[in-house]
Amino acid sequence: MNNTQFHRHDLVWLNPGIDAGLFATVNQADQARSWVKQGFPLVVARQSDTHTKESNQIILGFTLPSAPTRTRVLLHANVSAIIRYSRPLLLQDAMEGAPEHWRDGLEKLYTIFEKTGTLARVYGSFSSQIFTGMSYLDEASDLDLLLECRKETRLRELLTELESFPLSLPRIDGEILVPSGWAVAWRELAVALRTGTPREVLAKSDCDTALIPIQNFIHAF
Repeated sequence: MNNTQFHRHDLVWLNPGIDAGLFATVNQADQARSWVKQGFPLVVARQSDTHTKESNQIILGFTLPSAPTRTRVLLHANVSAIIRYSRPLLLQDAMEGAPEHWRDGLEKLYTIFEKTGTLARVYGSFSSQIFTGMSYLDEASDLDLLLECRKETRLRELLTELESFPLSLPRIDGEILVPSGWAVAWRELAVALRTGTPREVLAKSDCDTALIPIQNFIHAF
């Protein structure tokens, strides 16, 4: 796994035989141990480029379904402890595990993504609920989507469809990921393209955040 290129939102599984508490802060060590021993995946966070390369570590996280606020646990894990990894779950593979009242909305979304040449992946609470079997979703939950766009993707049509999609069942949140590796919140991008302001958007890569001119972000399309 040492030469693997990990990306934000990727899922990794750590060796359940290790002491994962050593990778977390003291007050979160027991939570880290329990999570890894149960075989649940962790999510790749944005990396600190210099630190992770020099130490051969990776920054990972998971969220506990605690109420009323969610507890986020962070680990700085050794890459050698990873036994498996994958990209985030595809939307079409996640639909069977969706709440009943989301099903029709997800089917309509999937049609939009197929029509516009977009590959949709699930992350956030919906993904956590699928992989752990624990309850993460409630009536106020959003659907977090990573929308992977290629040169062939009809980006403006995609954003128009998302903006006109009903706000409920479910409300769509998430990011547009372009071939350069940068990602922008889809709502922010949609407003910027429709109104002409702002001229820059806040973008994230696997290791950085930056304000990027709109035209630079979408030049591949």
